[in-house]
Amino acid sequence: MTEANSHTRVTLCLDIRRRIDHGPYAGYHEVGAIKHRIDLCDVIQIESSPRMVVECEHPDVPVDSTNLCWKAAEILKDRFEISDNACIFIDKRIPVRGGLAGGSANAATTLSLLNRMWDVGLDAPSLCEIGRQVGMDVPHYFVAPTCLDTETGAIEPIATDIELNLVLLVPPFGVSTAEAYRLIDYAAVGRNAGKTRAMAEALVSRDTEMVARFMHNDFEEFVFSGYGELARMKQELVDAGCLNAVLSGSGSTLVGLAGSRVDAERICSELPYSCLPARSMLSSVE
Repeated sequence: MTEANSHTRVTLCLDIRRRIDHGPYAGYHEVGAIKHRIDLCDVIQIESSPRMVVECEHPDVPVDSTNLCWKAAEILKDRFEISDNACIFIDKRIPVRGGLAGGSANAATTLSLLNRMWDVGLDAPSLCEIGRQVGMDVPHYFVAPTCLDTETGAIEPIATDIELNLVLLVPPFGVSTAEAYRLIDYAAVGRNAGKTRAMAEALVSRDTEMVARFMHNDFEEFVFSGYGELARMKQELVDAGCLNAVLSGSGSTLVGLAGSRVDAERICSELPYSCLPARSMLSSVE
C-alpha cells in the first residue's frame, strides 16, 4: 500500500476572463485565478486490486467511475496500456462542494502515487497534461504551491514563501458550479485583472497587508445575489478580525485572512459557523 496527504488550495483572486466558444476548450471559461496551497488535506491510500475500486466513507463523494481519482487512474491505464488495477481509499477531511477543489487535489495525488506505483516515470509537465484531461483544476498541483492558473492552458508559478493564516468558513450549503457560471454577467467581469497582478507582487514580496487588500473574486457579485447569506458571512469574518475575506472558487467556502495563527483560531471559535483554521502549505504535491 502507498499513501500520501492530498493538500488542497484556496483562490486568493479569481478573474473570469471569457467563455470559450471554439476549440478543444469550447464550453469552458478562461479565468485568472491565483491558487494557494494550504495545509488542509485528505489522505489517499492506494493498493493493488483485481478491479478498479474507490472507497470513501463520506456520503457525498462518488465511489464509481465519476470520481476524479477513478478517472485519473483509467486515463493512466489507457495511455500506458497498464493491466493492473487499484483500490483507492479517500479519507475525506476537505469540505465537499465548497469551492476548495478537494476532488481535483485527490486526483492529482492519485496520479502522483500511481506514477510511482506503476513505474510510469512521468515528469511534472506530463502529469500536468494528463491532469488537464481529468479536470481543469488538477494540473496546477504539479506546478507550484502558489500559481496563476487560467484553467485552459497557461499556469504561471508564483515564487513566494509567504505563510498565510486563514479561516475557512464552511456554510451548511453548497453552491452549484453550473449555477454559479449560469449567473455570470459577462459585461461585468474581468475588471480586476490589475488587482490580480498586484496580488502576485504582494505574494512575492511577502506583504500580508497587501495580500489582504487585493483579495477578490468575480463570482461574488453573481453568487451573492442568489445567496445573500454568503455576503453576510463574509462581513462577519471581517468584523471578527480578519484582514479581508473572499469566496473560494465558485463557493460556498469563504476564506478569511487572519493576522496570525492565534487570531485564526480565535475567530474560528467565536463565529457561529463551521470554521477551520488553515495555513500555507509550501511543499509540492506529494
